[in-house]
Amino acid sequence: MDLKQLSYFKTIVDAGSISKAAKTLYMAQPPLSQNLKRLETELDATLIHRTNQQWELTEAGSTLYKHAVNMLQKSKDIVTEIQEFSQGTRGTLTLGVSSTCISYLPEMIKTFRAAHPNVYLKIWRGDSSYLEELLQEGVIEMAFMLLPMKLDAYHFIKLPSEPFVIAAPKQWEKQLVTDDVQLNQIVNYPFLMLAPMEGYAVYENIIQHFHKHYLSPNVIMECKDISTLLALVASGVGLSILPKSAIQKAFYHDIAAIDMKNFDFFIEPSVIWLKNHRLSKAAERFLAYQ
Repeated sequence: MDLKQLSYFKTIVDAGSISKAAKTLYMAQPPLSQNLKRLETELDATLIHRTNQQWELTEAGSTLYKHAVNMLQKSKDIVTEIQEFSQGTRGTLTLGVSSTCISYLPEMIKTFRAAHPNVYLKIWRGDSSYLEELLQEGVIEMAFMLLPMKLDAYHFIKLPSEPFVIAAPKQWEKQLVTDDVQLNQIVNYPFLMLAPMEGYAVYENIIQHFHKHYLSPNVIMECKDISTLLALVASGVGLSILPKSAIQKAFYHDIAAIDMKNFDFFIEPSVIWLKNHRLSKAAERFLAYQ
């Protein structure tokens, strides 16, 4: 059993069928099927139950898949580490960033690029639950995102906490701005809700703050993407409650960020990466600028 066999097996499992895996690998289907048969013969175990209608990973196959993921990642880490000795800090750095944390990146990137011009950056954007998936799949090295509720699998560095404010269309600002805007003043406005995400409690905490005052927001829609919510607020569709920095850094001149009284809810942005994944030298250098 070698790394090439394990790579083929992982691709078959990820693709969900041999035919799809063959297309992914740009190879014919019969050699890939033969590779799987040789692997099963060598291990004396059935890895995948295959019929015309069904395809199912066996317990042995599931165990091999976990080891294959770890071994292929370790192999990749070894190559990267050896190359870094001879090449210095270079290569590609893959980062993930959520809308709530995007304001932290520009200055870090400018400072980092000045010191390490040979590093190429790839940035993936999405909500925090999507970025967790990318971390687990090894697509990105680290992510700037909300702090997950379950932290067992991660190393993390907390970034400065962010208060929530009302994001309102600029033309509504005069109606809302007083010295102490409270939740009861916005319940009758159309409300654009930041949608719930698995493993995060932002949605629940916002609703809880309304209910604590025996109020219910007039929710007309929900969306996970803050940029989309900001665009809708700017166009006058409704108002929302969002992290303050997301509004201040947004390229929208038609949005007012309004502080609230008795709304002591903060988000905890962070940089996170997997405990079982060795960070590249480029990633380690990048962290030094946070």
